[in-house]
Amino acid sequence: MNTDCARPLSGCANGATDPNATLQDIGQLYTNTSSGISDASELQVTVDRRFAKGLSFRAAYTLGKTIDITSGFRARSSTYTDPFDPRLDRGPADFDVRNRFVFSGSWQIPDGRLENNRVSRAIFGGWQVNTIATFQSGTPFTLYSNAGSSGQGNLLERVNIVNPISTFNARKLQSFNSTCGGGTGANYYFDPSSFDCSLAYNTTTVLPGSLASFGDMGRNAIYGPGINNWDISFLKSFKFSESKSIEFRAEMFNAFNHVQFLNPNNQGFSGTFGQVSQDRGPRLVQFGLKFYY
Repeated sequence: MNTDCARPLSGCANGATDPNATLQDIGQLYTNTSSGISDASELQVTVDRRFAKGLSFRAAYTLGKTIDITSGFRARSSTYTDPFDPRLDRGPADFDVRNRFVFSGSWQIPDGRLENNRVSRAIFGGWQVNTIATFQSGTPFTLYSNAGSSGQGNLLERVNIVNPISTFNARKLQSFNSTCGGGTGANYYFDPSSFDCSLAYNTTTVLPGSLASFGDMGRNAIYGPGINNWDISFLKSFKFSESKSIEFRAEMFNAFNHVQFLNPNNQGFSGTFGQVSQDRGPRLVQFGLKFYY
């Protein structure tokens, strides 16, 4: 009889019924632990101003920094890169935004001088102009080598830095090639040749590489493109009586059709590594009528 099978979690096959059962590897053991760490610092400044003749505006600025080791269960960073060292993942949160400035204004165009002219009042009166301008720095992202160099099997290893990191205006077409991937004539946000993804896991030797083959680049070490957006709307009110009116609305989102890129491809061994292929969308114009009664 194999007495080792009497130990808790021995992993024996049919240990309770087969006296000759042998030890076998346990597939998985699940544990719950509270190891999350996060902190945030923030400065907020808001200015409101109401002028005469229907003009008002608000300006709000936020300076902030959020640091954590995971940023949510649905994020790739929700799994520790090194389960024995959670602090290896300490870095900017996935949603960290350092600077954000929003300006909003509204102008109810005065029509007092048009009271005695019904035609002019119908054409030029009842107008309102609104705008919201948003300027925001980008959110961070991690560069994954996808090399399996740590042997963990989670493909969370990061790239190794081999050259100074350079970022570009993604509107410009460039060509690069590196161990992490690359291509010709593409919209690059960073230079892929600054990084090395070539380390591979070997069962007999630990290959060279900082942090025991987890890669030497920190989590969320690069910030992506920011936001430069203007939303503008024009409103015209046609009043029929004290309680009844029709409001015409013309709204433009991303009014100046400014291209606002999303974060680039951060997956090593990809032909589009470092390239930007998506944006926040082109200008959108919509019209509407609203009846008040």
